[in-house]
Amino acid sequence: MMADDWTELYRPKRLADVVGNPKAINELRQWALSWEEGRPERRAVVLMGPPGVGKTSAALALASEFNWGLVEMNASDQRNADAIKRVALRGSRSETFTDEGEFLSSKDGRRKLIVLDEADNIFGREDSGGIPAIAELVASTQQPVVLIVNDFYELSRKSAAIKNGTLQLRLSRVQAGTMRSVLRKIALDQGLEVPQRVFETIIENSNGDMRAAIRDLQAVAEGNLEMGEDDAFVLESRMSVKSMYDLMRDVLHEGDSRRARITQMNVDEAPEQVMMWLDENVPLEYKDPEDLWRAYEHLSRADIFLARATRRQYFGLWAYATDHNTIGVCSAKSRPGRGWVQYRFPSYIMKMSRSKAFRAMRKGIAYKISEHTHTSTRRSAQDVLPYLTELFRADREFRLAMIGAMHLSTEEVAFLLDKKVDAAEIKQLMQEAERSKTVGEKAATPPPQRAPEEERHERRPEPKGKQASLFEY
Repeated sequence: MMADDWTELYRPKRLADVVGNPKAINELRQWALSWEEGRPERRAVVLMGPPGVGKTSAALALASEFNWGLVEMNASDQRNADAIKRVALRGSRSETFTDEGEFLSSKDGRRKLIVLDEADNIFGREDSGGIPAIAELVASTQQPVVLIVNDFYELSRKSAAIKNGTLQLRLSRVQAGTMRSVLRKIALDQGLEVPQRVFETIIENSNGDMRAAIRDLQAVAEGNLEMGEDDAFVLESRMSVKSMYDLMRDVLHEGDSRRARITQMNVDEAPEQVMMWLDENVPLEYKDPEDLWRAYEHLSRADIFLARATRRQYFGLWAYATDHNTIGVCSAKSRPGRGWVQYRFPSYIMKMSRSKAFRAMRKGIAYKISEHTHTSTRRSAQDVLPYLTELFRADREFRLAMIGAMHLSTEEVAFLLDKKVDAAEIKQLMQEAERSKTVGEKAATPPPQRAPEEERHERRPEPKGKQASLFEY
């Protein structure tokens, strides 16, 4: 049994087996029961929370308990609109379908649960159309849908339809007592003798991540059925890999500079990324102006070392930057933090990502303009697009004409009007543009004309000795 992945081996089979969040799990069960009785008002549910708290396990347990089929998609692997429409959206609109993909009526097959994991990872140019596809899925599905996210804001800010059309359930970090009970049951099942200190070290390192705790227990137990106190020491020096949010808490909140340094070494991020995260979140934790000044002094020194490392191509200087990022920033705080703080994704990185998508959309529209104006794309972007944008926003008739003439997509129209893609105004405008296009095509087609009687029955005789021209027919 040791060769098996314990996170899969001990994954909950029923909702009652999902630990740590009884209220959210009960609401999830009630939502599923409403599907059994008919169709609920909100046909999709969002399971949100940090990694390892049981979001995916809850979705799988739900399908197992209600004997529903399962359609799983991972947003980090299949993030475009075509994939969502091809797999999830098509299936959701049918009564039900087989595991082989054959669509059936409800009397011929069981219900399917559609799970879109890491739905908040739909981001950037490569995912163009992904958000509208999810919004359409939520609005029109005939099958239950579960969206799994770590950060619901990252998903909901892109679409009001997703925010308003879903039931949101938050799963919190698992409490230490609950984790202790689960780990002991696993140890008993595996025939392990585990000292209490090992349990406590695993629980402390996991920071409420049940999945990480189980993996740490398995890692320590490999080839070692009788663990001793030395195993606890090994665990303490080899902390489990942390997410960036956990790193922020260790550096900014806990006040233990040694632990912060170790955590940084186990996070798979470059010092530049860590520095930007700290730059964004230091003001949320450090309220004393003196503490704030000392923290940013260390960040500025870290920035100097990073610049020298790049300029000299000597990346050994990263170690100095890391020490300033962790030990320096951590020691800058005069007193430990109190309360809970919601850390933020670096706005600089978000702005750069949005800027890239902005430039790509702007370039695409400029290219269409250049095709009509016979100018370069650069000239169209710099000299023509600003004026067309103002006219586009001010004159409805011009909007319709421009959409039809340049074949603007829904995303491009939303970009020019600075609106969300799924806004009612955008949908209405595109529908009107389509109707105008249809009417225009009909008007542009001239009715068939009958030739004069004499031209239909008589033909001009060809002059002798002259070859007939095609234009004379």
